[in-house]
Amino acid sequence: MKKIGMLVAIIMLAAFATAAQAETRAGGLPELVVDKSINDCPNCETLVTITLNVEFDTNKAVVKDQYRNEIKKVADFMKKYPNTTAVIEGHTDNVDTAEYNKKLSDERANSVRQYLINNFGIKASRLSAVGYGLTRPIASNSAEEGRQKNRRVQAVIKAMKKN
Repeated sequence: MKKIGMLVAIIMLAAFATAAQAETRAGGLPELVVDKSINDCPNCETLVTITLNVEFDTNKAVVKDQYRNEIKKVADFMKKYPNTTAVIEGHTDNVDTAEYNKKLSDERANSVRQYLINNFGIKASRLSAVGYGLTRPIASNSAEEGRQKNRRVQAVIKAMKKN
């Protein structure tokens, strides 16, 4: 039984790696980033991160219509894998106070979470939202271009390996 569990775990990792290496195309599944710290435990969760190209205006948490297809990638993935759950992570630039940015990032994450529920029918129980404020920048905040990149959301999806 242990050998079967290990085989299934290897197959699941290979499937995720193949999906991660697949070219993103219109209507296809999004680019995936698989957590490299996964061990061979067949009962462990696998974390898959879908980086969304959803950015926000300064001091705003409104999801623009232009990002519908980007958010749809998360919905499509979650519909294809109905046992997955996702954490929508919100981020900000460093303009204003840390306290204000924490609140704004929470609002951004919740805005995308609600968008998935309202527009794509993803069950609320499968989605949570968290804001990280200005604590996890991906670009320098010294110029507008970098600050714009930091005003973003991403989805971290949990998938269970099967025994």
